[in-house]
Amino acid sequence: MLSLACGDGSDRSPRATPAPSATLRDFPFSTPEPRPRRPLPTGLGSFDGNTPLPELPPDTAVYLSLGDSLQYGCCADPELSSHPLFADYLSQRLKRPVVWVSLAGNDTLVEFIGGAGGQTPQLDRAVELLQRFRSEGRDVVAITLSIGGNDLLALRTQMGCTGGGRPECLEAFQEMLLRYPEQMEVVYSRLNAAKDPATPILQNNYYDAMDCGRPGDEISASAVSVGIFNGYIEGVVRTRGAFLRDFSTAFRGRACEYISGVDPTYAGYDAIFEVDRVLYESLPSEFLEPFVRP
Repeated sequence: MLSLACGDGSDRSPRATPAPSATLRDFPFSTPEPRPRRPLPTGLGSFDGNTPLPELPPDTAVYLSLGDSLQYGCCADPELSSHPLFADYLSQRLKRPVVWVSLAGNDTLVEFIGGAGGQTPQLDRAVELLQRFRSEGRDVVAITLSIGGNDLLALRTQMGCTGGGRPECLEAFQEMLLRYPEQMEVVYSRLNAAKDPATPILQNNYYDAMDCGRPGDEISASAVSVGIFNGYIEGVVRTRGAFLRDFSTAFRGRACEYISGVDPTYAGYDAIFEVDRVLYESLPSEFLEPFVRP
């Protein structure tokens, strides 16, 4: 979901040369309808997390998505995004009904933990919901998490950092990187305490929304900054017992097909579903077997 944020800002790496044709891709979101249109046997439990959940049947398990706009299916029809597809896959894989519930918004990591505008932080709502489901005996069979991308994007949208290595941009980028592991320690400590130990957390790294596969795209300032940030995300995933959704590899060179603005097209969400499906199939058995029905 990321586009050009800042220069590489590091003496350890060569200076990045932006692709000659690289321009910011701030155009209105548009995506062709998926073909064929998909059946949707599982529904959206909660779109923005602020409306009450509908009553769920007692035998229905939950797939919970948390974090930023990727996690609620922005920016077209959420029910044509990857999330209902993944819930349907989980339902078939586990031989039981699974419904998608999303608390995701447009949060930065700071807002995810601390809230914004006086609203309850998404992390608090997620912990409360996980505790409620556990008290009801309702299985949460998977949690997907996408968080931090809007913090990087804010360097461009709020500070005007578009490459070139401005000192204030490099400093803000470095401070964001240093904060990230500490903030994610809070996130994982609270989620792990609230969820069933068998529930896997699948966290993604980020794609570069400028990388359309043109010469030089892979060494642009955008690519360098996203790549550095992804290294921090991947370090957190490794040390917190989570599993990496590798969006960076799946989207590499395909931004003009898979992304509109900074969010996925339907083709991009199809790619995300495939990442999630393959990752789930690779999980250790202790994260699947407790939830499978005979």
